Amino acid sequence: MNIQPSVVVWTVICFLLLTVILKNLLFTPVLKILDSRKEKIDAAEKKLRDIENITAENEKRLTAEKQRAEAESIAQAKARVHQIQSQGKKEIETARRKCLSDIEEYRKDITGEYDKIVFSVAPKMETAAAIFAKNIISYRI
Repeated sequence: MNIQPSVVVWTVICFLLLTVILKNLLFTPVLKILDSRKEKIDAAEKKLRDIENITAENEKRLTAEKQRAEAESIAQAKARVHQIQSQGKKEIETARRKCLSDIEEYRKDITGEYDKIVFSVAPKMETAAAIFAKNIISYRI
């Protein structure tokens, strides 16, 4: 069993070429997609925290209004509480719908980006794999 320098050199060259091709065509786009997905998820989580803060603020306002309403007449207090609750519910529902629509939009964008990368990388990988296999087979025989 002899070590053939030409086979070693070609094997190293093919390996390096495959590494460069995979890095440029696969790993870099996938990492970009993952980074953009993380940024979108972070943005959605921030919006969720904002909604929770709005909810907490609305609950604090509601509690304060309830305490103040006790000093006033019962009829006026009930009317105010109902008004504040409906306004808070509307704000929360509006913010929740916006957040859910943003999340759905981000999901669609991510799916589209994934499909684009898969369709752009797949044909190139077949060609690269064929060339690589051809080189290995031709040097082994």
